[in-house]
Amino acid sequence: MARIKLAYVTHGLSSNGIESLLVSIAQRIDREKYDVTFVLALDPDVIPLHEETILSLGMRVIHVCDLDTLAKKRQYASSLRTIFARERFDIVHANMDLLNGIVLRAAKQAGISRRICHSHNSKTQYAVGDGMSLRKIAQRAYRFVMRRLILRYSTDLLGCSDTANAYMYGDRPAVVIHNGTDLRRFRLARETGDAAPELREASVHLCTVGRVSAQKNPLFLVSVAEELYKLRQDFVLHWAGTGGMLEAVRQAVEARGLESCVQLLGLRTDIPQIMAGCTYFLLPSLFEGLPVVLVEAQASGLTCFVSSEVSAQTDAGGCRFLPLDIGAAGWAKAVDEAIRSGLHLAADPEKMRLFDIANTVEELDRIYSGR
Repeated sequence: MARIKLAYVTHGLSSNGIESLLVSIAQRIDREKYDVTFVLALDPDVIPLHEETILSLGMRVIHVCDLDTLAKKRQYASSLRTIFARERFDIVHANMDLLNGIVLRAAKQAGISRRICHSHNSKTQYAVGDGMSLRKIAQRAYRFVMRRLILRYSTDLLGCSDTANAYMYGDRPAVVIHNGTDLRRFRLARETGDAAPELREASVHLCTVGRVSAQKNPLFLVSVAEELYKLRQDFVLHWAGTGGMLEAVRQAVEARGLESCVQLLGLRTDIPQIMAGCTYFLLPSLFEGLPVVLVEAQASGLTCFVSSEVSAQTDAGGCRFLPLDIGAAGWAKAVDEAIRSGLHLAADPEKMRLFDIANTVEELDRIYSGR
């Protein structure tokens, strides 16, 4: 029987949560049943972190073009139509946030029968807000048009949480697909004490992991570290990740004299080992759909302090949600009190099972197979 031709359309194959999730799915999907291709919004000469992993699985990677100029955005839409018409995929699974509207319209125009939209966030990456500036008017118009295209051209609506589905689809019925990860890797690192050796010595180890971007609220996190340092000096915040705001974070750490208690680790592939050396995890994001890294932190046995803007569906019992409006001092006080009391929040194993990557692949297989 011929394999089902499946295309994952995504920005790239980096270490961020969405793309790491797709790589994990690719590693476990039935390759005798599915012929998988990744379609990337990257120029041909840009080789992302996990491309070699995908190629080693016998899957293909197609580079379209980057999206850093208006001309390239137009080229991207045109090239997608050409690629879809040539490849004749059975299923296109779009993971491009609001740009899914363009992706799915191109898939429809190419005659692709199954067109899946996947929502991974609870709010837009664009700072829409109130007001009537030309920029904000354009952003609102973009959101309106893209959502109309998504609802018109999708055959299946998926999202990582109820809030992510409401953000993208309003009141339209949509399926929740749990963001999964390899829980065993994180549990094993904790159980064996396999901590990353270069974690700076301290009595208390905190960590955060993720793309250093505005969505993750990184300068707020620097302020939390500054406020916590006023209360105690025996901690280190181990910070793994890279992104457009990394230099701003580095400068803020240096300007506030926090070099001794904030360790910037950069891009890492040993996240289980970093988490294994820590006790508490901090995630003060402005918005999230369902962050895989928070699942990984709970699997590692960490007590997690999480922005109340993050979907509560992520909580398997290991999370304490804090509002951002209590400020950095409020966050620091909550963390300090937890350290002093020895607070440990344990995740429920049965709830965690939903976030195992094997369960995620099973959920998607049912969608792809129409079961």
